[in-house]
Order: sequence, then C-alpha cells, then structure tokens
Amino acid sequence: TAARGHNLVVVTPPAAVYAAPALAGLLGRLGGEGGARGLLLAPAADLDEWGALAHLLGRDLPARVQVAHGEARALRRLRAGELDLLITAPEVALALLRRSALKVEDLAALFLAWPEALGADDAVTPLMHDLPKDAQRTVYTSSPDRAADLVERYARKAMTVGLPSPESAPPAPVGPVRTVSVSWQRRAAALAEVAELLDPASL
Repeated sequence: TAARGHNLVVVTPPAAVYAAPALAGLLGRLGGEGGARGLLLAPAADLDEWGALAHLLGRDLPARVQVAHGEARALRRLRAGELDLLITAPEVALALLRRSALKVEDLAALFLAWPEALGADDAVTPLMHDLPKDAQRTVYTSSPDRAADLVERYARKAMTVGLPSPESAPPAPVGPVRTVSVSWQRRAAALAEVAELLDPASL
C-alpha cells in the first residue's frame, strides 16, 4: 500500500522498526528522475532512530535523506535541491516553511510518526494546509484514539492496519504451537533442521 502511494494508517508500538516496510515503500518512490520529495515528521527525541532506519533501507536507492535537528543544514540542502526526504520535528519543518525553504506544495508524501507524541497541532496544521490533495499520507500511531482527529482531518479514508484494540477478544488459536530456542547465529541452520523434521506443508 505504501509503495503504491495510497494513504495508510498503521497502529503499532512506538518504535521506528515497525515502520520499516512502509518507509521502504516511501523511499522507493522518492528521488531519481521523477524528483518526488517527502517529509517525515517525528518527535524530536526519535529523529536519529528514524534517520538510521531510513539510511539503512535507502542505501541502494537514489533518495537523499537528511535528519534535521535544526534549520541550518536542511535549509541549505533544500534550497540547493539536494534533498528527497527530510526527517524532522514539526517545529523545525514549520521554521523551514516560514523561510520558504520547505515547499509543502511540492511534496509527494507526508509521513507522520506517532502524532500523539508531537504535542499541539499548532506546528502540524500549517504544514497540512498546502499539502497537495493527491500527496500520500502515512500515519504511524501507537494510540489510534488520540490520533483519530488528525487522521480524520488529514488522512481521511486511509486504509488502517495494525494491532487490534485492547477491547477486542484475543484471536482463537489456529492449532498447537511449538517453539525452539537457538542462538542468533544458528537461526538459518535451526530452520533447516526443523524443515527436515516436520512436514513442509504444515511447517
């Protein structure tokens, strides 16, 4: 869904690693000859985690990524047209918007990470006003109730996936489950051994 450019809301625990598939899909659409640009807004304390994940996923892709804790370097790279994905906090993005370096109307995708932890909507709302109607909106949240208003306003009719709500009944088991514990280095060998012992169809 993310790779195709559709709007998406995902409910997961608040860790960037859960967003790897959607972020990889986003990075695959940015940069290159088409010149698509994206903006990832996350809480300031999580920016480095998002940056590390984006650099890992995008190492073989043309997308140029910048983590911006402040304005200076991002300002220069945006004005020089050397940036495909800006990862920053809403306050920094708003400052870049006010300095006419960040052009929201040119964005192909907006990625909101844990909007319930971004604080007041004062910084997010101005960024959304000029976002193109067909720009992709991806929202990762650990608290869908707290993010519901923002999703309704800015990512309406988005496909929602993720963890079931705490009120929902646990799913019924589909059958007996057996586990095996092995060291990290023995994972592949252990899988081969299990496949040898069990019927591959049921495995």
